Amino acid sequence: MTITFRPHHFLCTLCFRGKGHSPDFIRNYKKIHKNLFATGGDIIPIEVVAHTDAICEPCPNKQNLLCKVQEKINVLDKGHAEVLQLIPGEQLTWGEAKQRIKDHMTLPAFHRICESCSWKQYGACEKVLTEFLS
Repeated sequence: MTITFRPHHFLCTLCFRGKGHSPDFIRNYKKIHKNLFATGGDIIPIEVVAHTDAICEPCPNKQNLLCKVQEKINVLDKGHAEVLQLIPGEQLTWGEAKQRIKDHMTLPAFHRICESCSWKQYGACEKVLTEFLS
């Protein structure tokens, strides 16, 4: 079972803490997160996509393969793809994705590429990322 991820969702998944756009979105994301962080989750395959993905599926902002705030999402995806060296169509496991975050993400890069994210202001991602990278 391959999961589809747009580029910014790799870091979002690492930092996910059960909040989101709607109850259905949260329920779906919790299920994906639980599977990835369960024993054996590191071998789950993920395909990088340049459109809405498995996480977006029940999001109230989803409009077919796009998002109501697509311009903002494009900026997030572009920054994450550059830092994590992700390209659409690429396949990697969750374990490989976490290693790529460790190898390529820095706090300065996080602050730059996540600047437009409304969740950044709460500090949870920075805290999780700081612990993960240390």
